[in-house]
Amino acid sequence: MFKYFCTLSISFLTAAVVMAQPVKQAAVFYKTGLKLEQKGMYYEAIAAYKKAVSLNKKYDSAYLRMGAIYTKINKADSAVIILKNAVKIIPGFSGAYFALGGIYRDIKNDPGEAINNYLNALKTDSTNKVIFYSLAWCSNAKKYYREAVKYAIKALEIDNDYKAAYNELGHAYHQLNANEECIAQLKKNLAVSVNDLPLLYTGYCYLELKQKDEALKMYEELKKINPRMAEGLKRKIDAMQ
Repeated sequence: MFKYFCTLSISFLTAAVVMAQPVKQAAVFYKTGLKLEQKGMYYEAIAAYKKAVSLNKKYDSAYLRMGAIYTKINKADSAVIILKNAVKIIPGFSGAYFALGGIYRDIKNDPGEAINNYLNALKTDSTNKVIFYSLAWCSNAKKYYREAVKYAIKALEIDNDYKAAYNELGHAYHQLNANEECIAQLKKNLAVSVNDLPLLYTGYCYLELKQKDEALKMYEELKKINPRMAEGLKRKIDAMQ
C-alpha cells in the first residue's frame, strides 16, 4: 500500500513538472518578444508572442502586446482578431476589451462598438477611471449626453482631480444646457478637492445664466491656482453685456 501511494505521488509530481514546462517556455518566448519589440523588430516579436500563447493559451500579456504591435503598424483588423480571440479564451479579460474599445474609438471611428467593449471591460474592472472616462467620451460622440454625465461622474468619484473626465462632463452639460445642474455637480467636486477645471466650468455656467457676480467669484478662486486659465475666464466675463 505504501509503495502504491509513493508511486501515485511520484506520478502527480511528474505530471505537474510536465505541465509547468510549457508555461516556463512561454515566459521565455514572451521575454524574447519584448526584447525584439524594443528593437523595432515587430514581426519577429509577434512570432515570439504567438509561440508564447501556443504554449500557454491564457498568456494575457502576450495577447495585449500583439494587439498593441498590430495597432502600431496600422493593422487594426489583425489586432481586433487577436484580441477577440483572447476574450474567447480568457473570459472577462478586461485588458483586451479595453484595447478593443480604444481601436474602435480611435481607429475605426465606431464609438458605439467601443462602448460595448468598454462595458465588457467594466464587468471585471469596475474601479478603472480611464474606462469610465472613455465611456463618457464615446457617449458624447454618440450624443448620449446623459450617459456621458453619468460616466464622467463615476470617473471623478474614483479620482476627483481627473481633468479628462471634467472635460467630458463639461461638454455634456453644455450640450444639455443644464447649467444649474452642472454648477451643483461641480460644487460637489470642489468640496472634495479644489482644482482648476471645475472652477472654470462653473464660471462658464454662471455666464450662461447671466450671473456675472458669481462668475467673478469663480475667477477670483481660479486666479489663485491657475492664473492663465483665469485670464481666459475673465475675458469672457468682461465681454458679457
